[in-house]
Amino acid sequence: MRNTILTLLVLLTGLFSQAQTDSLKTENPTFKSMIVGEDKIYALDKDGFLSVWDLKTLKKIYKSTDTLKRFSSIAKDKRKQIFIGTKDGKILKLNTSNFSTELFIKLKKNFLVSDIFFNSQNEIFLIIPYAIYDPIIDKKWTDFKHAPNGMIIRKRILFFFHKRTNTYFEMPQYAFIDSKDRIWMIKSWGEFGGSVQIFDTKKRKEHNVNIDSLDFGLLFPKSVFEDKKGDIYITSGLQHFMNSGEIYRIKDNKASVIYNSEDFRDTTENNPFGGGIFVGPGQYNETEHKLYFATTNGFYRAVVPQEGRIKNPEFLFKPDLIWEREPLAIGIGMTIKELEFTKDNRLVFLTSNNGIGVYDGKKLIMLE
Repeated sequence: MRNTILTLLVLLTGLFSQAQTDSLKTENPTFKSMIVGEDKIYALDKDGFLSVWDLKTLKKIYKSTDTLKRFSSIAKDKRKQIFIGTKDGKILKLNTSNFSTELFIKLKKNFLVSDIFFNSQNEIFLIIPYAIYDPIIDKKWTDFKHAPNGMIIRKRILFFFHKRTNTYFEMPQYAFIDSKDRIWMIKSWGEFGGSVQIFDTKKRKEHNVNIDSLDFGLLFPKSVFEDKKGDIYITSGLQHFMNSGEIYRIKDNKASVIYNSEDFRDTTENNPFGGGIFVGPGQYNETEHKLYFATTNGFYRAVVPQEGRIKNPEFLFKPDLIWEREPLAIGIGMTIKELEFTKDNRLVFLTSNNGIGVYDGKKLIMLE
């Protein structure tokens, strides 16, 4: 028994060393969200302050300092106007010339505005605790039916009774609105799988998430996005005894695996649990018609196959980043949080501890 435990500890130590570092030290501002505008990058840090960089010079040109204005979310509408949510129930419109703000909407209650979305009609929807919310008609949606994943069942208290239910709203870690005006919301519980919630902003109703061939107990979602045809992609990854990573394409409500990191596993690796690459967020590049995705081994891009799986992903670069332990898994958490592209086709990525990266195909610059 003692030898078994020692062997397991050695394996875990080796797994942790596969990442750049699992140091908890934060040397740079910790940004939690970003958007890429027409000529600027906007990001909110963990303390609720806004930073702005000029996309041409990559120099920081603004940082908010008003401690009475703590921002919680940032978005752009269909007219490219920037909006900022606050922790006390306000939606502000940002003047992108002088970075002043004006009140756009004040919610009836001081809800934290966790995320902001605009559909194709430029109608606004919010994520607040714990609901999708339309601030114009003052209506919430909370009845999202969750597919079984072997762990998560919520309890609702009704008078003196507890009622088990799989219908509730889970605050997402990442959300995205697609070309069909559906808000996709994802969350990972580490080794215990993950969830997907979908809200249809046209029909104003919760959407069915019974996606064929998608096992939520083995889904560890890190991002959701779409290609030019409207197919949806979900990247999934985890480090728990081993590295794992998949990319799913969802078409006609059916999921298929187009990338599995096990296909590219080092055959000389002695890990008895198996393992490939820990996959993080991804994004579709409309200029190149290629899929980009982040991993613990660096960034890759690939042509999306019509059928089957990706065969030859192209390695791009590997940034030196600070990594952290995953609270719900034996391993590290994904430090790369989000990917976007500029109009001139530069890759912009958000990290937990190292600011924002801008990669032009040859050179990587980190913004702090």
